[in-house]
Amino acid sequence: MANANTQPQINPKPADAPPRSWAARLRFVGPGIVLAMASVGAGDMVTTLNSASQFGLGLVWVFVVGLILKFALSEAIARLQLTSDRTFLSHLTDLGGRFFPALFLVIVLLVGFFYGSGLTAITTLTLQAIFPGLPYWPAFAAVVVSAVVLVGIGRYSVVEKAMYGFGVIMFIGMIWIAFGSAGSEGASAAATSTLLPTLPEGSFVTVLSLIGGVGGAIGILAYSYWVRESGWSGQEWKSVVRLDSGTSYVIIGIFAIAMSVVGTHLLYTTQTSITEGEAIIPIANLLEPLAGDIGRIMFLVSLVAIVYTSIIGGFSAIGYLTADSIRVLRGIADEHADREMAPASIPFRVALVYALVCTFAVSTLGKPVTLVIVYATVSAFVLPILSFALLRLLNRSSLPQRLRNGWLSNIALVACLLLFGFLAVVQVLESLGLYSG
Repeated sequence: MANANTQPQINPKPADAPPRSWAARLRFVGPGIVLAMASVGAGDMVTTLNSASQFGLGLVWVFVVGLILKFALSEAIARLQLTSDRTFLSHLTDLGGRFFPALFLVIVLLVGFFYGSGLTAITTLTLQAIFPGLPYWPAFAAVVVSAVVLVGIGRYSVVEKAMYGFGVIMFIGMIWIAFGSAGSEGASAAATSTLLPTLPEGSFVTVLSLIGGVGGAIGILAYSYWVRESGWSGQEWKSVVRLDSGTSYVIIGIFAIAMSVVGTHLLYTTQTSITEGEAIIPIANLLEPLAGDIGRIMFLVSLVAIVYTSIIGGFSAIGYLTADSIRVLRGIADEHADREMAPASIPFRVALVYALVCTFAVSTLGKPVTLVIVYATVSAFVLPILSFALLRLLNRSSLPQRLRNGWLSNIALVACLLLFGFLAVVQVLESLGLYSG
């Protein structure tokens, strides 16, 4: 990493005037791609595939509703970033002093403790399926270290370009696989019979959980920092931000639908279910009789792209949020924010080293049960707190009228607060053993 005399890279200069045409705006889409690739991981694949294995395409509407709500959160937090040079965590001090930045630092450190181990293991096992004989631990180390180096070299633009490349692989692969799986026995009948939206009896809490089940919370928090890195500032960038965040959730939506189609074709027809990320890998063998060896390889390569970019995006988010939390808690002024939380800054890189060490520690020593319970309980409150904060912060009369919440944004954020607040309470009850949904 950088030597002692190297100055952290300061946030790029503000972008030129925002483009006016839709075609020109599309060329600016970038942070939304990072958000999409960071938000979709092995857990999301398990969620969508397992839902399809039980209900076919009948619950696709649930994922669509969830993505609309998370789009509302992402668009709102990015819009807040456009209002000034203050970061999201700096804005939170207006609501509760340093309490919320301190809380988010604890949450991010807990996320960093657990985040990398499972994703790196799945990436490594998938690489072994592509390259038989590949030694596990050297490959494991190469995966996680390469992700840390990519994020920590000090340039956000490198991360964005990498996400673009992997995004193309994922997009092509998922569409290919969805069509390739259509040749399985009973696939057409299964898709047709489950096409209409359904609400299974006695599954109210499960359905609500699925609404929040695709797309990560930490990625939404980090989205405003990726927008900041792009140099977008001021109300004139609002339309670009909306297109960028909208593109993100269109990509995630295509992923969710494609995985639901694959799950319906391959799992629903055979009444097979999966319960963990590693169980995704054998699905490649189910595709081989239908799409040949190229179909199997395409699935595995797409899986690597999906999970590896989750590692990159998650580490980037952990770096920004940790560094900015420390800055705010230290009382460093906002005009120095770019220097203090740049990818080449000491706090950012210490956060990456922390995530790297924890990845190896958890993978070799296992997960502390008590810490897992604390993590699950505390992190469940991220989206409710975010919803509440955006309702308060974006309805202030001091903001430019164009960047304040409209009635539609307020309705969506209230819905997020109620839904994710309810799910947080359910998570607490489950952690205490008082509920077993």
